[in-house]
Amino acid sequence: MNTSGFIQDYGLLALVIGTIFEGEGVVLVAGLAIRQGLLPPVAALLAALLGTVISDQFCFYTGRLMGGRVLQRFPGMRARFESVRRRVEGHQTAIIFSFQYFPGLSMIVPFTLGMTRLLALRFLVLDVLSAGLWSGTLLGVGYLFGMSIQPLLEKFHEYSGWLLAVLACVILLLFHWRAARAARAVEKEDAL
Repeated sequence: MNTSGFIQDYGLLALVIGTIFEGEGVVLVAGLAIRQGLLPPVAALLAALLGTVISDQFCFYTGRLMGGRVLQRFPGMRARFESVRRRVEGHQTAIIFSFQYFPGLSMIVPFTLGMTRLLALRFLVLDVLSAGLWSGTLLGVGYLFGMSIQPLLEKFHEYSGWLLAVLACVILLLFHWRAARAARAVEKEDAL
């Protein structure tokens, strides 16, 4: 099976799983795959939305049901939690609509929100709307990026599947590096 066939067969499942664990990079790569005709746009949007909401809800309910125990077990998280909690108080709706766009916060914000008095149904509704907007935005950016590299892919048509795979790996590594760097910056800020 070639790379393009693999993406067509398993791309949507990989998108759901990828958005549960990674997020930005996976959705951008899916936008590239949409541009190449390897993934259907509406199904890709729904897959990205599903994975994002699963991840957010898991973190929210972890905070709701076990937040205190998690913070006791991992004291290094406490400073980060307190920093986020101070910012969340009174700005819950704005935070829900924006946290996806900040690397390193996609797990801690829903976890923190789970430890507040925010109604679970309200979080779910706002999270679905926010995740849909975020997914659509990143799929669109990936699609536009795919348009800009289309001449390169056409020039090396026989290797286009491999070029997409390498590009996907580079994008995922860059986003992982950026998220790790942002998380370290937040920890340094909280330590001060």
